[in-house]
Amino acid sequence: MNERDLIYFCKLVELESYTSAAKELDVTQPTISSAVRKLAQHYQDPLIIQKNKKSKITLTSAGQMLYDKSKKLLSEIASLDHDVRHANDRKIRISFSGVASSIYMPEIIEKFYNAGISDMLDPKFERSTAAFSDLERGDSDIAIYSWIVPFNDPNYFIRTLDKTELVIITGLKHPWADKNEIKARELRNEKFIARKSTYLTRESLDRIGEFGDFTPNIIYIAQTMQLLIDLVERNMGIALVMESSIKHNDLVHVIHLTAEQKLWAYMQIAMRKSFMPNKHQAKGIEILRNFHRKKH
Repeated sequence: MNERDLIYFCKLVELESYTSAAKELDVTQPTISSAVRKLAQHYQDPLIIQKNKKSKITLTSAGQMLYDKSKKLLSEIASLDHDVRHANDRKIRISFSGVASSIYMPEIIEKFYNAGISDMLDPKFERSTAAFSDLERGDSDIAIYSWIVPFNDPNYFIRTLDKTELVIITGLKHPWADKNEIKARELRNEKFIARKSTYLTRESLDRIGEFGDFTPNIIYIAQTMQLLIDLVERNMGIALVMESSIKHNDLVHVIHLTAEQKLWAYMQIAMRKSFMPNKHQAKGIEILRNFHRKKH
């Protein structure tokens, strides 16, 4: 048994196909079969059962145990490999979602500057799902992102930094500029400015459409949150945003959804439990582990 055999076995289990596993790992199909055969001999259990080449593969109890344990072990090996190779790194890689960066990055920079280590920050800006994927792959050390529900995973240190309401914003010349609360069904005839489908606010907008039994009429997909807000200010349409993203904007009007239809975004910071900061990174990681946004 070796690491490579476990990688082949796990990929086969995940893709449920010898051909697909071989293609993704860029090896031959007999290589995958040989790895599974060696593992089966080692554990004296078939591990995988497949009636014929076209039937779906199933795992024996031992096979399921091997898969579960192997995934954890391979993750730890990958983390070990990364940490050793980067033992002298003088950077802390942080993946921010767009909204998270606008809310938290200035204060994080300030804290690092006051500690004399601002040059250690290596930020990346992307969607929340991509930020967390970076963390899973080991491409970042810290992720700061937002979810519709609080995310939890025993493999990570995760802390909720803030909870912010998702609200409707309009331009000041919109007929609803004096409206404070709204039901989802009242939005069915409105024109929306929105983000791409992979963004939290877009997913939330689709959910509000379900509440009101309508499909949002999206007239423009904004590439950035600032562009979305600018277009709403110009009264091109309305939008759903995190309230924290427009706290200091006097050029848009905020409307809250009724209590039973409110949605929230949870801003979280996460770090792999397996990540061991080196001596250069230790001070910065301690700042981030204990980071709390100042109340304004």
